[in-house]
Amino acid sequence: MRNDVIQNSCDKTRIVNTVAGDWHGISTHVLAVETEGLPSRQDEIRERLLLQQTIYDRDGQIHAAELTLRVKLAYSHGQASMPKLRNAEDETLLAGLYSLAEEGALRKNILLASVTTDTLMSADIEYLPPQNIIFAVHAEVADIPALLPRIQHLSERGYRIILDQINGDAAWQALVAVTQAVRIDVSRYDAIHLDHLVRNLRSMGAGQLIATDICNAETMEVARQLGFGLFQGAFVTQTGGKAGTDVPVNRLRLLELIDRVMAHSDMAEVESLLRMDAVLSYRLIRFANSAGNGVVNEINSIGQVLQRMGHAGLYRWLTLLLHSSGKSASISPTLLKRALTRASFMKALAGKSMQPVNGDELYLTGLFSVLGEMLDMPIQDAIADLNLASDIQQALVDGSGVHAGFLELALACEANNDARIESGSAQCMVAYIDVNIALINALISAEEAAL
Repeated sequence: MRNDVIQNSCDKTRIVNTVAGDWHGISTHVLAVETEGLPSRQDEIRERLLLQQTIYDRDGQIHAAELTLRVKLAYSHGQASMPKLRNAEDETLLAGLYSLAEEGALRKNILLASVTTDTLMSADIEYLPPQNIIFAVHAEVADIPALLPRIQHLSERGYRIILDQINGDAAWQALVAVTQAVRIDVSRYDAIHLDHLVRNLRSMGAGQLIATDICNAETMEVARQLGFGLFQGAFVTQTGGKAGTDVPVNRLRLLELIDRVMAHSDMAEVESLLRMDAVLSYRLIRFANSAGNGVVNEINSIGQVLQRMGHAGLYRWLTLLLHSSGKSASISPTLLKRALTRASFMKALAGKSMQPVNGDELYLTGLFSVLGEMLDMPIQDAIADLNLASDIQQALVDGSGVHAGFLELALACEANNDARIESGSAQCMVAYIDVNIALINALISAEEAAL
């Protein structure tokens, strides 16, 4: 197998490029190979080929697990060998299911396998115990006439069938009526379009809805609010199926941001709005670092995140945030003003200091210096998932590094401690008069932000 594989950002699956790579070395069966008279360990072979992703219900209880390949073949729908490649994946999954059934390992477990229409039409799958197996089929509209009687037959045999990634087109209504659930990749939608899709599916008689590829808290909460009953994805696995609580946002500012993004305003204008709000900045950076959005480099500015996301990605996040924020109690305006004052003050001093220092990093240091108090947790835990630049982390967690001196100077100004201000000014290599001017301007900016 070639080494040029792609790591899926939402799970541990590796994807082999079948155009650039050599896919012919991929294993597709689990065999009991005799070795000096002793059978090979099928469980160890399965562990190397297959993995399971837990599916949780609304109460955080385990409902089932999806059996997937650790190594998948990447192909395009126009690729001539696509059907053979996709069927090779199904053969590997079925081989794993057969061996688990033979060993009696399925007695207490429910496994979901995503298969092609060809595999679902095969009589071989009926050797698997129906009480332990759920099949998810990804079909095209052209497959409906052949699938309808087949799914009806399998349902009569006790198998549970779900439709995978269909749209809200009325052509699917007949299949929706005879299947147990519809599964949706929620990472592909903003909240508005996801809501529209759910309404369409409900109107067609869809019973249970399964949300897959959930990679962040916002998407999880929106899926819960829209009535999804089962959940899977990197975020769900990480939290054990729990929805959890989150920091409430300023909905008026959120609506203003959505308006600017819909108008395709310059990102600098959008950044200026975001920078005034510690909560939105925190949740933006956390979202950008969530599985499926994985930021490769350390973050040292909000602008860096916005340029990476673009208007489309930002719009999706804002709509998810708007629909998931609810009417929970707001963060103390005093705390938010304190964060903004520190951030503006520290950034202003970056241009006055005799030593080289990154103004954007100083801004984030000041803005996120209140996160521990805001989230009611140690600051190191509050910033654990933000992938902030090392200088920012050192200042916030350890009180060390060049940024720590500027944060200490901001705290000294809040305490109105002349001795600390004088000492901090010397450490940061800024004139006393520049400190006073920066503080006055920062206080004015915080008041004008109307937090």
